[in-house]
This record gives sequence, C-alpha cells and structure tokens, in this order.
Amino acid sequence: MKKPSFYFLLAGLTCFFARPAVAAQSISGRVDAPEQVKQLVVYLQAEGAVQSNPAQKIQPVSQKETGFHPPLTVIVAGDKVQWNNDESKEIDHNIFSLSPLTSFDLGLGEKGSKLAQTFKNTGVVNYYCSVHKNMEGKIIILPDRYYQVLERPGDFVIDNLPEGSWTLNAVVLHLRYKAEPIRVTVGKEPVENLTLKIIKK
Repeated sequence: MKKPSFYFLLAGLTCFFARPAVAAQSISGRVDAPEQVKQLVVYLQAEGAVQSNPAQKIQPVSQKETGFHPPLTVIVAGDKVQWNNDESKEIDHNIFSLSPLTSFDLGLGEKGSKLAQTFKNTGVVNYYCSVHKNMEGKIIILPDRYYQVLERPGDFVIDNLPEGSWTLNAVVLHLRYKAEPIRVTVGKEPVENLTLKIIKK
C-alpha cells in the first residue's frame, strides 16, 4: 500500500472514530483507477438503521510562510475549520471562498488571530487568501468519520465499523473522474477484497 504524504497524514490519517455499536469490523480492498487519477478520499456513508451523528470537531489549519498547512483538510459535515495565523512576522491573511456549496469571507486576520467557519453540507470547497494570490486550500466535507486519504489509487482499510449497511464511495479530485459506489453490509466478519472503480464522468 502506498503511503500518503505528510500533509495528507495531518489532514486525515487513517483515524476512524467508532460509535457505540454491537460489533466493530473492517472493510478493505483496492481502488482501481486510470493513471491520471492521483489524490482521492475513500469513505463510507451509513445507510438504513445505522446511526450517523458524529460530534462536532474543530480542525486547525495553520497559516505560515504565506501558505495553508495542510493544504487539504478532510472533515465531517457539522465540523468547524479554524485558521490560525502562525506567521512569525506581522502578516495579515484573509480566508474566503466562492464555492456554491459554502461561500464565505472571514475578513482579515492579523498575526496570532484565529478565524473559523462551520461546514454543514458534504462536498468540496476551495478557498483562498485575497492578500496572497498564491495561497489556496481545499476542504473535503464527508458524511461520516470512516474514511482513508490516499495520495494515489491503491489499497485501503477502514476500521471500527458498526454492523449495518453502508455505501463505499470516493471523492476524486480529478474533475473528469468519479467513483462507482458500492453497497456494503458489515456483519460479524471483516469485509475484504473489495474493488472500488474510478471511471470517467
């Protein structure tokens, strides 16, 4: 399995938070995609009787050396992203987005400031700094905390799943491709050897 780069580890790692459940199992498999596809996030969405109501988390993003760190942030709907101005010099930053999913402008934040935005809808949001044109970041908002960030297609494992019905899907950052979702039933045994296909839109 190819290891994600450092900022992907900070953005998502492969940390998954289990809800109270009768059992916790894993699913594993491989993403089958054209060579043009690089970054993606494999995730699960609860279906039917499986409850999905994760508690809100605050995900920090550092603004330092006129960049967003990490440039990719993965959260769950209802989470808050907090941008911390960690510059060593007196440099102001602005965070704004014109995304149709969630548009916002948090204004200017001086050195040491903290600006935050809550994201309620799932999808992808690109954001920028109006002061520094080279600064841009991306937020992926998922329906649940069961996911894995992959720098490129390969093997995946998602742990600590309660029993029930799920849909396996992926956010593909290449705009011309999408995943073919798979319905998955998690029981008392691990689900293995799944193939998640990435196809042209």
